[in-house]
Amino acid sequence: MGKLWEDFVYRGHLNKLVKTDIQEAWLRSRDYGVNPHVRSATQLLSNEELAELQQHKQELIWISLPLMENLYSFVKGSSFLVILCDEKGRLMKTLGDEETLELADKIKFIEGASWSEEAMGANAIGTCIAMNSPIQVWASEHYTEACHPWTCSAAPIYDSSGKLIGVLNMSGPVEKVHPHTLGMVVSTAATIEKQLQIIEKTRGNAVMKSLLEATTDTLSEGMIIIDTAGKILKTNEILHRIICKKEHELVGKEINEIFDNGFFQEIGPSKANVIDQEIKLKISGSERQARVLITSKGIFQHKKKIGKLLTIKEIHKVRQMINQFSGNQAKVTFRDIVGENEKIRKVELEAIAAARSDSNVLLTGESGTGKDIFAQAIHNESDRGYNPFIAINCGGIPRDLLGSELFGYEDGAFTGARRGGTPGKFELGEGGTIFLDEIAEMSLEMQVLLLRVLQDKEVVRIGGYKVVPVNVRIIAATNKNLREEVEKGNFREDLFFRLNVIPLILPPLRERRDDIPRLAEYFIEKLAMRIGRAPLKVEPSFYDALQQYEWPGNVRELQNILERAIVKGAGNKLMPKDLPAELFGDSSFLAKEELPIKDEIKKQALMQSIEMCEGNYSRAARHLGISRSTLYRQMERYGVR
Repeated sequence: MGKLWEDFVYRGHLNKLVKTDIQEAWLRSRDYGVNPHVRSATQLLSNEELAELQQHKQELIWISLPLMENLYSFVKGSSFLVILCDEKGRLMKTLGDEETLELADKIKFIEGASWSEEAMGANAIGTCIAMNSPIQVWASEHYTEACHPWTCSAAPIYDSSGKLIGVLNMSGPVEKVHPHTLGMVVSTAATIEKQLQIIEKTRGNAVMKSLLEATTDTLSEGMIIIDTAGKILKTNEILHRIICKKEHELVGKEINEIFDNGFFQEIGPSKANVIDQEIKLKISGSERQARVLITSKGIFQHKKKIGKLLTIKEIHKVRQMINQFSGNQAKVTFRDIVGENEKIRKVELEAIAAARSDSNVLLTGESGTGKDIFAQAIHNESDRGYNPFIAINCGGIPRDLLGSELFGYEDGAFTGARRGGTPGKFELGEGGTIFLDEIAEMSLEMQVLLLRVLQDKEVVRIGGYKVVPVNVRIIAATNKNLREEVEKGNFREDLFFRLNVIPLILPPLRERRDDIPRLAEYFIEKLAMRIGRAPLKVEPSFYDALQQYEWPGNVRELQNILERAIVKGAGNKLMPKDLPAELFGDSSFLAKEELPIKDEIKKQALMQSIEMCEGNYSRAARHLGISRSTLYRQMERYGVR
């Protein structure tokens, strides 16, 4: 490039700084191996590649084109071109006079051509990219002869993060070069960048708006935003569902036009915040009402109040959440009830039938027979199974507190009452089941209140006057004979009849001895796992010992005795000696050799039963009150055939 370089050095019209930039560009061009004598661009995109590039840069082109047209309007008719390139120096859009475009076409200064330094040496577009700054390249300052008749001015275009995304260029005849040309290009490039920032900010605002819309619509509570005059500015989908109105029916209207409650009359100008105030929401022009908890908080901008945010929670949804976290759920189903004895099977079938109705159930049986288990199973089998199951021990709560526990209380109902009051179990159990254990222990005064709830299906909180509708099913349980309690005057007859719609009597464990080994096996497996013991083997005589006991504490006592035996036992096998001595009175059962007379009596009873039942082992087992498996074990033990 000797002659060209000499010509370049000979020209001294450029200032030192620009001369240095051009010199460096020429040196880079030489290192790239660019041919300085080429008279047109050598690297061109295909039509498909150009279309793909323009599609990829669609937004930049769309924003730049009006500004390019405005820039071109200043030089129209003066043989200038306005060109938009990508960050690699490839021409994407060209504006110019028809005659000038024809001249540009001869040197392939056209859309799709690459004018990077690597492709065409020092030129305004390529050198602008290489320097990352605006530049004007005049005539033979261009490295290749193809550009010597031209003067080009180029400025980079950056996105909001400072990344180079394009170049704006203006090219024209050498003789029409002007120092303001570069300034016009730089100014237009800056305007393009500002437009990009505005678009990006607008897009960001749109995304943020969409996110806020999605966020408000995924809230679990209704939302209303109002201005200080009480005009509704924004609502969400949950609110629309609660009050059965669409957004266009709400936004722009005064909030007291939508609701008839006095609460909303002064909500706009009111300064005080409200937290979880319970109201019966009344919708204007509709008979629909909803019991809700409402909270209002001020919205401030620069310490100036500009509106309020109201959140509305449906009470039954709040109660569902409370029940979920407070454990008010039934865990037992009929599949969890162990037993094949005829009596227990009969009660189980009656309980399943009871679950299919919505009538009140009265469970009667000795302590420890599993009344609470049957109550949970009935609830889970019923249509109310997915709703709360709330158990109340009427004998375990002081009489003075039972009323507030069941029916709730209002703010200030008594000293120490929680501010704002609290709902009772009947309200929390909405849609579910209330299990009243030890119902016979309820005072006569409380029985009157309970009777009213059963008759009217509504409660009034203690210290209040508002009537709250309730929808619950009652399952009551007692270990006493309620008919006798009625005769003694301890229990109201009318309440007894209300509760005793479906009576279920659970048999004591001594009346289902054949289930004892089955129950014991079930409990041993569960208890060993809970305690962390390896699976235990059980000696047949262990089950025999259990079956001989009267079990006054029934299944609950059996479970406790088994847990004690597992903890006490040192090996991997349970034997009679692991059972507490008091289970057998004088403990003589543990020394079989000391009781030959008792064993002989048992053997004779076994043989007589088999003989009486004519060898029918099933009948013999029923006659003895034991299971067939126990019968076989005892036959093997005593050598009976």
